[in-house]
Amino acid sequence: MGKDQELLEAARIGNIAVVGKILEQISKRNSGPFSSFRRSPCINSQDVNGYTPLHHACLNGHGNIVRLLLAHNAAPDMPDIRGSTPLYLAAWAGHDEIVKQLLLHTPKAANPNAQTIDNETALHCAAQHGHNTVLAILLAYGADPTVRNNSFQTALDLAAQFGRLQAVQTLIRTHPELLAPYRSSGSKTPTTSTIESTPYTISPSTHLFTHTCLHLASRNGHKKVVEALLAAGVDVNIMTNSGTALHEAALCGKKAVVNVLLQAGVNPNATDGSGHTALDLLKDYPPHVTYEIVCAIKDFYKDASNGTHFKPINELSDGDDHERSDSSISPVPNIAFERGQNDAKVSAIAHKEFLMPKTPQDQSPPPQPCKVSPVKDA
Repeated sequence: MGKDQELLEAARIGNIAVVGKILEQISKRNSGPFSSFRRSPCINSQDVNGYTPLHHACLNGHGNIVRLLLAHNAAPDMPDIRGSTPLYLAAWAGHDEIVKQLLLHTPKAANPNAQTIDNETALHCAAQHGHNTVLAILLAYGADPTVRNNSFQTALDLAAQFGRLQAVQTLIRTHPELLAPYRSSGSKTPTTSTIESTPYTISPSTHLFTHTCLHLASRNGHKKVVEALLAAGVDVNIMTNSGTALHEAALCGKKAVVNVLLQAGVNPNATDGSGHTALDLLKDYPPHVTYEIVCAIKDFYKDASNGTHFKPINELSDGDDHERSDSSISPVPNIAFERGQNDAKVSAIAHKEFLMPKTPQDQSPPPQPCKVSPVKDA
């Protein structure tokens, strides 16, 4: 095993004695006369995945080795083959002290807004995986929460999608401007007249968003996140081409979220880009599949016609833990659906798991070989 690969392996497994010995050799060989003619191990050597010793130490939580490598001028922003920096890997793993080390390192600190080939930052990673301490540190040291990845998602979108309630609360508390595009300038709770007499039909030209944090949380059944977003002022009737958040929750069998949205004043007559209400879409499926969702929406019509008052969002019941999908307690199965680019009509398949987005358990971790791969050729 060459010295470069030995350094990579020692950094990965946390062998500080070997790391220190090799770094001392590097320092000696890089000083004195004829140093330029000597072949010495490289502190920034990369394996076939593009990982440097600093990547390995950050990913595996070896803070003492991170400190030692940085003191010997390891590059804090060197990307791997997917564009992930050591900071990104530390954020993915939730190593808050290492994240802080990288951001405080002098003379050159890690860039908190470095992006991967998918245009994701460390903040996206921390938000998706619910590492709230890491999230707060990144925000304190200049991470930009408005950066969007290749799927046009911000850190808030990912936190909402994966049900990370604390991350959602931190982001909207520290950066309330993130919700500005989603706030209504004068939305009102629908009345009997708006429900029965004047169908709330919105033309496709007014569907301004490809997705919203409210839609992402609703389709995945994250009730507490939905409540937090509504309490922060997100318009319950905000639209995408898929319709309102009610369309998303209803199609995915998220009964508890459907009830929250209805009580918060979502308009059940709002239509998606092809002119369908949530009830219209549910007609395509067997009644035993959609029974509870359909009943909840129809009961809403009855309550509205009877003059039932809607609950303020802060009076809604707590419900389940935010990390658990409502489908785990509801007899209504999830409904998988696909929307073609050239066909706005929803095509759904009952009795199967909702196919997008993936749950955190389905997410693959950053590539980390069981043992250090061969050093990349220079």
